[in-house]
Amino acid sequence: MFYLKWLLRKYVLTLCVLFFVAILILAYYNPEHGLPYIISNDYYDIEEALRHMPICNSQDRPNQRALLSTLHEWTKFAKKHQIQYWISYGTLVGYVQRGGLLPHDEDIDLTIMAQTTPHLFELSRLNFSSIYELVIHPQWYIIDDAKRSYFESERVEFVSLNGRFLNLKDDFHVDLWAAYDYHPNKKRINKKDPPTITSYDNHYNWRSVPREWIFPLKECMFSGIKVWCPAQPEKLVIDTYGDVSVNISAVKCVNQSWVESEEYENAKKLMKMRMKYMTASTEETLVTSRTSTPRHQSSRSLIDLAVEQIPTCNSNDRPRHRTLLLLLQAWSHLADQHNLQYWLTFGSLIGYVQRRGLLPHDSDLHITMAVNDTQQLLNISHTNFSSNYQLKVHPQWNIIGTENRSNFPDQGINFVTPNARFIDLESKYSIDILPSYDANKQNLTVYDPDYNWISYPKNWTYPLQTCYFSQIKMLCPADPEMLVETMFGVKALTKSDTQCRNGTWVEITPGKK
Repeated sequence: MFYLKWLLRKYVLTLCVLFFVAILILAYYNPEHGLPYIISNDYYDIEEALRHMPICNSQDRPNQRALLSTLHEWTKFAKKHQIQYWISYGTLVGYVQRGGLLPHDEDIDLTIMAQTTPHLFELSRLNFSSIYELVIHPQWYIIDDAKRSYFESERVEFVSLNGRFLNLKDDFHVDLWAAYDYHPNKKRINKKDPPTITSYDNHYNWRSVPREWIFPLKECMFSGIKVWCPAQPEKLVIDTYGDVSVNISAVKCVNQSWVESEEYENAKKLMKMRMKYMTASTEETLVTSRTSTPRHQSSRSLIDLAVEQIPTCNSNDRPRHRTLLLLLQAWSHLADQHNLQYWLTFGSLIGYVQRRGLLPHDSDLHITMAVNDTQQLLNISHTNFSSNYQLKVHPQWNIIGTENRSNFPDQGINFVTPNARFIDLESKYSIDILPSYDANKQNLTVYDPDYNWISYPKNWTYPLQTCYFSQIKMLCPADPEMLVETMFGVKALTKSDTQCRNGTWVEITPGKK
């Protein structure tokens, strides 16, 4: 009797295991059913993403979950029917800012090439789901949205879009915008013009961008969902919304409501002032006085606004921030004047990656230059270029490595690692100018944060790109994120290693919060 009970129990257990394995196989080979939402990694990833997503009120989390579930369903639909698309507009801003959904977003924006629409129109006739529906505008072939009509009885409550993927249960949707490989308002196409992609900007005007900003599309993770991203997301966000939208949210939570962010508005003012300053004159001259001309006063206002965006821990922070940014601005003018090639590095590059500007606790700045350009720095240092700033070049700059270099205190040179320093004479704050060496045609060799030599692919640095560091025009490496991750680890891309505690900036011990 005991043996029969044991055998029966083993038989039941075996059936349960086989049933569970069968469910796994079904979920793997038939992802269109509802079971994957129970056991699929995708759904788990969505829930994991939601745990890290801010909420402002009790309705946010259900809305975020429904919106991401709608996007997830679209990705399965698009994969099954081989639909080419990419995330765009506010959804792309979310990806650039936080790798996923903006906490306050109410829809998903995707873009398709206009010639994909006939295929979607045929698919819209399929009864593929009782919850989801694909709606295509009957006049999608009319490019001018002013000549389109609403068809509310057919759930076509839009004219600018080519279509929508609707979640009928939760009343959320994915907007499908059209892009064209020609400009709709141009009657003639010059074959010599570089290829472009044209779509609406955020004011519903046609705007063309280089084709290489979009293609080739790349797979990316968006709040735990695998989607298609354009080739250069940041450039598209900057082109559409301005560089402030790369890392500053347009809204914030106040009294359980999402409202317009003052920080974002101030940053937009900074950007407008910067553009006004840049176009005020084609001649850039070195800042030689801390009072002087109206143009420099305008520039100082720009610095003051930038300083307001930097967090403080004590009363000494603001003056230090302002002095460092004025120092960096003076260097920028000098570099432009002499066509110096350099790029941000070390903590300054971390600041650019994390917050597009100065780290709140920083007390110095770092840039790198090719060692062969040091002679040019030496020539400049012998000129009387400023009464406020000084350029010091190490006499042994052509000796590789610090162990064979010496200090020269009588010349005001109390450093051995940098090849040169750009110094504020009043505060003594400085910019360290570190050397880079051509290891070979493919690699550059530079100091790592511990001042050991490290080599990495040259295309991480070149071609140098113009960037804005606390609204100051600078030069950045081609792939700043890769350099920061390689030198400081992946956490340095988003997390500071320093916190404010009791009015003091304190370095965080690894493993502690």
